Amino acid sequence: MANLPSAATKLVMVEGIPGSGKSTLSQYIQDTLNTHRIESELFLEGNLRHPADYESVACVPNEELDRLRSSYADVFHDIDPFVSLSGNDSLIAYALAQQSAQNEIPSSLYEEIRRYEIYDGIPVEKYCKLMVQRWSSFAKNQREKDKLVILECCFLQNPGCALLARHDAGNDRFVQHVLQIAEQIQDLNPILFYLKQPSVRETIERVKTMRPQEWLDFVIWYHTEQDYGKNKGLHGYDGYIQFLEHRRELELHIIEQLPFQTFIMDNSDYDWENQQRTVSHIMVKYL
Repeated sequence: MANLPSAATKLVMVEGIPGSGKSTLSQYIQDTLNTHRIESELFLEGNLRHPADYESVACVPNEELDRLRSSYADVFHDIDPFVSLSGNDSLIAYALAQQSAQNEIPSSLYEEIRRYEIYDGIPVEKYCKLMVQRWSSFAKNQREKDKLVILECCFLQNPGCALLARHDAGNDRFVQHVLQIAEQIQDLNPILFYLKQPSVRETIERVKTMRPQEWLDFVIWYHTEQDYGKNKGLHGYDGYIQFLEHRRELELHIIEQLPFQTFIMDNSDYDWENQQRTVSHIMVKYL
């Protein structure tokens, strides 16, 4: 595999609303890099070993950790390898622990830890601080590597879910948070591809036929029955569409302010041949 020149892009990010084609494009980018013998690593949504995000990680106060360790002394050895200190808190990769222990962690312990999930169970400012630190640490490590990293949905979508849908922290807080993250990674010479769909409703109508009903039920609940949805009076499927339209508007506003290369791609007709050709030209130019 070829090494990247020092000024080359070391980070590619892919964003867009659900169903816009993020996973498909992310995989194509890695395939393109492989063709050019550029070493890369792809992290899709849900990867439990994500280098820049916290997927199924809890931030537990140390005194609460001590209580749990005492209450579950006979099984906590399965958790300990996945605990790291963070000031007065401890970060616990609980899903990785459960996976490693082959689901032998008691459900009561799992649920007690999950109450402190970083995306859902801690205050907004603590969440923002942890995430900026996480991205900063990722950027520091990535600067020293020749391998390019491709990240899907964690730069815009995931903060949008947490700060807007979950906590209703406000548009300005969401924008400010993402721009803070952008500051941490800008010297990696990132490229952001944003797949823009002209009709949110048509996109979700299409994707819901391809995903299980459980997915649709969950995203409707997440975006209409938590702080944002309740405060804005959103309900059901139409409420979910309304949220996505608002989120997309904010994301496009953020993209205008980013200190690195961004490419907004109209993917309304899912013409992957044309999209792939465009992406190939861009990748070759910046590597």
